[in-house]
This record gives sequence, structure tokens and C-alpha cells, in this order.
Amino acid sequence: MEFKNVYVINCVEETIPHASSIKENIEEERRLFYVGITRAIDELYLFSPRNRKGQFKDVSRFIVEGKLNDMPVETFGYEEGDRVAHKTYGIGEIEELKEDKITLSFGNTIRSFSLKVLLDNNLIEKV
Repeated sequence: MEFKNVYVINCVEETIPHASSIKENIEEERRLFYVGITRAIDELYLFSPRNRKGQFKDVSRFIVEGKLNDMPVETFGYEEGDRVAHKTYGIGEIEELKEDKITLSFGNTIRSFSLKVLLDNNLIEKV
């Protein structure tokens, strides 16, 4: 079967592949991941949270092996050089935007943030 959109969540070590299969059944886990990602007709979404239940998690080895982490990251229309208004720091300019990390310059002050956190909490907007 194929689907227009496929979402694979929790693509982190000890979930994909599962902790109980890493030593004895890693090839079966790899096969299942491959089957899942090849079922997308239009869009494939892979979610890999940085922490889960308060613990830092590494990205799944399958994402690294397939070089799927080199795919473009959504920047939600923000680009380097854009002027933004930050709720706390005021007007600033985007100095660098790499993956989820955004570096903003507020005059003599430079701060780095998670773009997703800023957007999810409505902390910045384009000026």
C-alpha cells in the first residue's frame, strides 16, 4: 500500500530501532523503516525530537545512514538578513539560519535560539 503522506514519529535511537532489537534484530528494524519511508507518494515527514521524557535522544541511525538528515529544513519563510521583532529583545536581524538554530543580532547583542521554539511561542515575527 502507498499513501499520499507518510509520517514517521520518534525517529530516535531506542525507538527506531527499538531498544530490544538493536543487538539481535537490527536488520529487521532497518527493513521495517525502509518499508515505511518508501510508502510515501507525495510527502514524507520524519520527526526526531531532541529529547523525550526529559532525556536527550540521538537521531535514529537509519536517518543518518540514509543521509535523510541532510534534507532541507523548514524555515517558515525566514531568511538570513530578514528583520524580525522579538518579544523580549526588540527589533533584530537574522545573522544565521541553520537547521533549527537561528542567530539574531540586536545591535551589539547576538543571541541564538531554536526557530521552532520561537515560532511555537509567538516570540518573533517578521518586520
